[in-house]
Amino acid sequence: MKNHWKCVLIICLIAGLQACNNAERNGRDETAKEMVDSLSDTSRRAQALTADIDLNGDGKVFILSAANGGMMEVEAAGIAIKRTKNKLVKDFAERMLKDHLVANAELKAIADAKGLGLGTSLPDELAAHLDKLNGLEERAFDLQYTRMMINDHQKTVELFTSGTRLEDAGLRAFAVKTLPVIQGHYKSAMAIGKKLNITNANNGDDVLGISPAKVEDK
Repeated sequence: MKNHWKCVLIICLIAGLQACNNAERNGRDETAKEMVDSLSDTSRRAQALTADIDLNGDGKVFILSAANGGMMEVEAAGIAIKRTKNKLVKDFAERMLKDHLVANAELKAIADAKGLGLGTSLPDELAAHLDKLNGLEERAFDLQYTRMMINDHQKTVELFTSGTRLEDAGLRAFAVKTLPVIQGHYKSAMAIGKKLNITNANNGDDVLGISPAKVEDK
C-alpha cells in the first residue's frame, strides 16, 4: 500500500512539473503568436503558426524579428545605393547590402531546418517606411536613411543581445556570431550621423516600431 501511494505521489509531482513547464511555454508561444499576428500576409502568418512546436516562443520571436529587420535593411540599402549622392552613405549602404544578405541567408537556413516558413516580402507597415524613404531626394534622403539606420541598428543590437541567451543552440550561435557585425553597423551609422549633423537621431524610422521622424535640413 505504501508503495502504491509513493507511485501516486511521484505521478502527481511529474504532472505538476509538466503543467508548470506547459504554462511557461504557452506564455512564450502566446508572445510569438502576437508577433506572428502582426504579419500582414495571411499565408506567412499561417506558416509561422504551424511551425515546429519544438521551437519555443522566444525563438520564434527572434527569428521573425530578425528576418523582418534583415529584409528591411537589404531593401533600404538597395534604395540608398541608387538614390544617394553622398559617398559615405553609399559605401555604408553597400556594406549593409553585403552583410545583411549573408546574415539573412544564414537565418533562413536555420528557419527552414526548423520548419518555420519565412516570407519574401515585408509587411505593409514596414513597406510603407520604404515608400516614404523612396520619395526623398539628396540631403533629405541621406538624413532620413541615416536616422533609420541608427535607430534600426540600436534595436537590432538589443534583439541580438537577447538572442545570445536563447535556449536553442543554433539560434544562439547565430546571434553570437552576428551581434558584432550589427554593433559595427550601429557604430558606423552613428559616425555618419555626426558628419551629417543629425539631431534627435532616436526619433527616426525603426523596423521595430518607432514612429517616423520629420526630415529637417539643418
